[in-house]
Amino acid sequence: MDHEGPKREATAMRRPARQQRSQATLERILQGAGHSFDEAGVDASTMDAIAERAGTSIGSVYRFFKDKDALVITLTERWRERAADVFTDLHSDERLTADADEVLADFIARFARLVAETPGARGLLVSTINAAETLPDQSWTPHVERFIARYAPGLPPARRRAAAQTYQTITFALMVDAARAGRAMRARLVEAQSVLTGYIRQLAAES
Repeated sequence: MDHEGPKREATAMRRPARQQRSQATLERILQGAGHSFDEAGVDASTMDAIAERAGTSIGSVYRFFKDKDALVITLTERWRERAADVFTDLHSDERLTADADEVLADFIARFARLVAETPGARGLLVSTINAAETLPDQSWTPHVERFIARYAPGLPPARRRAAAQTYQTITFALMVDAARAGRAMRARLVEAQSVLTGYIRQLAAES
């Protein structure tokens, strides 16, 4: 995940919220947009519906955001920032003293909690299904390489890099699929954990 969130948020928004009341209004708008994205979907959500959910006027929404795309950009950057906060230490030296199964179970649990606690996360993830150009964030590749190196230490560097990229692609697809499953998300995440565990075990056997 990149760390350009604040800069891009400022670009997406018409103006920053400088006063406490303005900040509160902005947060209500973002919460309203997030819940609308989760329930109705990004495409079906309208600025009027978002204003209604936020309990504010349509003029207030347009004061901060010129269109729905600007809201999508802002919420996407917030998701990326929170994901970075939640997952960065997952591949730390201390965490990688645990078994691979435990680390993967921790990842799945963190993901489920992050989606539950972040309005708009589910809707934004589901919307990526229709965006063919959407790819996993490759800035995580070095972290995934560390993870693979810990449990499959005999893999050559080039093979490890390729495996890390494949792991990210698989993980991204599985997480999007789980988000799309709605109430069945947790069951899908159990299946996702099995797939990822199997891949890591295969790499370990190969090494």
